[in-house]
Amino acid sequence: MTNLLNGMMNDAKTLLIGGLVLMAIAFVIMTWARTRSLVPTLGAVLLGALVLAGVTSYAVIKKGAQDDINRYDRTTNASIDD
Repeated sequence: MTNLLNGMMNDAKTLLIGGLVLMAIAFVIMTWARTRSLVPTLGAVLLGALVLAGVTSYAVIKKGAQDDINRYDRTTNASIDD
């Protein structure tokens, strides 16, 4: 049962990332069609890449933020206790 759920979650994640890639491509094409300029189009490409990188590395970002919170909490509690 767990393998089935893990497989379904992996499929959903793959589908979500695929949808985001298609949305980023559409965003770049719409920007190019509207402006016909290189600078806004490159900005759209960079924004799409940034969003995709953030979504695909969400677990790493979440773990880093949680580690920072825990480290700050330990130092704050240690200074209060002293």
